[in-house]
Amino acid sequence: MASLLFCIVSYGLLSTWLYLVHSINEKVESTLPSSLLIRVLIIITALSFIIQKKAGVIKSFIAITFGLILLFIHTIIVLHLLLNTFPDIYDFVFYYEFFLMVFFCGLPLCLCIRMV
Repeated sequence: MASLLFCIVSYGLLSTWLYLVHSINEKVESTLPSSLLIRVLIIITALSFIIQKKAGVIKSFIAITFGLILLFIHTIIVLHLLLNTFPDIYDFVFYYEFFLMVFFCGLPLCLCIRMV
């Protein structure tokens, strides 16, 4: 169940990223979220969800996801308040790509630590 939820969330996150990248006419191949590393990390995370033995993996997945979302929203707000500028689409794409990298690289680590 948790693995299926993760796959659905990953598909949604990557589809949104693809839409954003196409909206600024950037090459998808030149970005890090389209690399082989992300695909491998998605597979590792899905397998980690499957072999979890402790209860509450969905709860921790939701907590990690919403925690990262709130962290990045606050970071965007604080940075642009300090710079006294309004973020444009290029800023949002940069922050979103950084969020995806932290999400897809950090979640397998959290799940591996949780298994120990």
